[in-house]
Amino acid sequence: MTSLRPIITPANAARLSRVRQLGPARVSYSSGQRLGFDSQGAVLVAKDGHPAHLRWWDLGTDSDHPVMDTELPLLGAPAVAVGELVLCIGAPALSPSGLWRPSLKALSARDGSLQRQEFLPHAVTTLCASRDGSHLLAVMDEEAGLLWDVRAWRPVRELPWPEGEFSVTACALSADGRFAAATATQWSDDQRGVLWLWEVASGGPPWTMPFNSSTAWSVAFHPREPLLVVGGLTEDVAVVHAEERRLVRMIPGFYGYACNLDFHPEGHLLAAAHDGRGFALHHFDTGEVLFRASDGDDLQTSDAVFSPDGRFVAWGQGNGTVGLWAVAD
Repeated sequence: MTSLRPIITPANAARLSRVRQLGPARVSYSSGQRLGFDSQGAVLVAKDGHPAHLRWWDLGTDSDHPVMDTELPLLGAPAVAVGELVLCIGAPALSPSGLWRPSLKALSARDGSLQRQEFLPHAVTTLCASRDGSHLLAVMDEEAGLLWDVRAWRPVRELPWPEGEFSVTACALSADGRFAAATATQWSDDQRGVLWLWEVASGGPPWTMPFNSSTAWSVAFHPREPLLVVGGLTEDVAVVHAEERRLVRMIPGFYGYACNLDFHPEGHLLAAAHDGRGFALHHFDTGEVLFRASDGDDLQTSDAVFSPDGRFVAWGQGNGTVGLWAVAD
């Protein structure tokens, strides 16, 4: 992936065009594709929800064919690329303790071979990595969030959640490692979306913030400020101050809802994948839509994510390919 492309800014975002199409094409699924770059922008991983179809590409080459393209017995959590590894959550199998347990798997990004494996006490709903790839947050059903040190390959601590019935939808770690966050739907007489925010070092229960939406779908931390954004079943995105534990403002204009949110590494742009309606780039300060694209496939919703150098946007397309978008020459 060439570094000669200009960095995407509010001034040039309207000039985005698709510069690569990573394939091959395949039958699409209503769940779409979950995408993620490694911290160096060398690997792009894509995981379908059903079945557990996993692919990744080496972006340092000119080939648009994946390094690996495989079906594995995995859970629905996203896969993440960390350095020379692709990390994913394996479906329950017989553990050394004699119990059936899911596992955190580390696959070689070079050839897909299993490098390490750790059995976990509960099923994992969602998975995310820190921007530098040093830590993972795995949100486990019926239990807590598990913070994992990738380099040491060991758990750091569990992050407890409040009592009640919830469906967790997304999670994120702040760039400085101080905070962890998750979005969830609280099942009660008054169904609503909620944000959980943990101060990681304390290990205590999260601060909880409800939203004026029946579902919260996506959460992302600002890369330079103590802010995070939350999207849900509403056309407004909430901006929350992590240190002050308060709602700062609402950003309007996310038509088609914000099913996936991702910050540009400079923090001035926000990518939003919509509910089966493509993706858009918004100015973070104003909410203005600077660019919008769609392939007309309204049966799937896929992530839209910035590359770590801020020069590309990857978006999962309805035909099963992944488009790389950059500023046109």
